[in-house]
Amino acid sequence: MALPSLNGMRAFEAAARLGSIKDAAEELHLTPSAVSRHIRALERNLGQDLFERGFRQITPTIRGSYYARSLSEAFEAIWRATEDVSFVDGPAHGRTQRVRVLCVPTVLNLWLADRLPNFRRLHPSVDLEISTSGKRANFDLAIIDEFVYKAGPALTLLIPLVLTPVCAPSLLEGPVPLRTPADLVNHHLIHECESTRWRRWLEQEGVLDTTPKSSTTLDDCTLIMREVINGAGIALADTMMAQDLLQQGRLVAPFSARHTYPAGIYLHQRRSIGNKPGTTLFQDWLLAEIADHKRTMGIA
Repeated sequence: MALPSLNGMRAFEAAARLGSIKDAAEELHLTPSAVSRHIRALERNLGQDLFERGFRQITPTIRGSYYARSLSEAFEAIWRATEDVSFVDGPAHGRTQRVRVLCVPTVLNLWLADRLPNFRRLHPSVDLEISTSGKRANFDLAIIDEFVYKAGPALTLLIPLVLTPVCAPSLLEGPVPLRTPADLVNHHLIHECESTRWRRWLEQEGVLDTTPKSSTTLDDCTLIMREVINGAGIALADTMMAQDLLQQGRLVAPFSARHTYPAGIYLHQRRSIGNKPGTTLFQDWLLAEIADHKRTMGIA
């Protein structure tokens, strides 16, 4: 059969990769209705639906997922080949290379920020522009947190969410015992946005009554860590939130038990960056730092 329209393939691949007709339209500089028309034309050409469509939601079918992955690999190869041959004299050394990075606030404030001086020392020609909000398609690289079931083919898992309780050292010497996970419900527990994580963690430790004596719900992880440092209660922290504070002795993990949560920290790379040198330097450095973090925290 003849190949379908390139416009249809590009529209479908972008929508499947980004999980959104609207975001695909922004990336391709089209209107959402134009993207939808291209996808419908492609589906008619192939004789089958590529998406399961719900209210304001699109999910690739099984065949659609396969087709989207294959197209993504093909377009990536085209981008890289084009970038390679466009460097007639090679990348310009000594010239400032601007890299735009989107980073979830938790990772930036509690882990990445203190490591950035080392990157700048190693790569002074790379000018980082880091934001904590915006659409990932508008950045060269995006470091985001996402539930596993929502993570599409455009995201690369950096590290799974591994949770353990943390508290101020003074709490271990306080009047309320903290010897086993069952003792946690007798303390003030600090929730991140909702109570699901604590309930799940306690149940995994065999604690049947998961209702704490008292609790607080906060939506800012940096604030949660400050509250814990000040002795206000006990929080569940993932390894990236807790690593530096544990190593500094400002927090302690009263139990060795750690459990994964169905979420993780992911990396998204904007397709049109190709082999942009500064972005490659930052991505390679980030992956090395993540590998070191995993070794330090004992994550497989």
